[in-house]
Amino acid sequence: MILELENICKEYMQGKIPVPVLKNINFSMEEGEYVAIMGPSGSGKTTLMNIVGCLDQATSGRLILDGQDISKCSDNQMSDIRLQKIGFVFQNFQLLARQSAMENVCLPLTYAGVPKKERRERAAIALERVGLGDRMSFKPTSSPA
Repeated sequence: MILELENICKEYMQGKIPVPVLKNINFSMEEGEYVAIMGPSGSGKTTLMNIVGCLDQATSGRLILDGQDISKCSDNQMSDIRLQKIGFVFQNFQLLARQSAMENVCLPLTYAGVPKKERRERAAIALERVGLGDRMSFKPTSSPA
């Protein structure tokens, strides 16, 4: 199991009143599996994704990633986990407009301390995998050919 959520709950405080957003969410995902989180506006999708993406912590419950319970990790530990294990595909791409596709993909690898040659090799492979091998030098503001 690559990802497990056990009895995940999240509540926010509205003054002194707790407002439940997620109640006892249980979920598991295997490596290579695709999942869609769907629901009406206000149903907790973003809150759930923020917890799974290590951007927020649940009020209670366990989040297990690669067999490790990361529910109580510190902010610094969560940052390291995001850097090493979590990737996001945003509805609106979040790219640096002045950087090429290659440079945008290399950026997190730079933060991870990956040597330049290896960064470029890994970025090229990733761009090829998603059908952007012929657009490595294009910037997000470039118009399609």
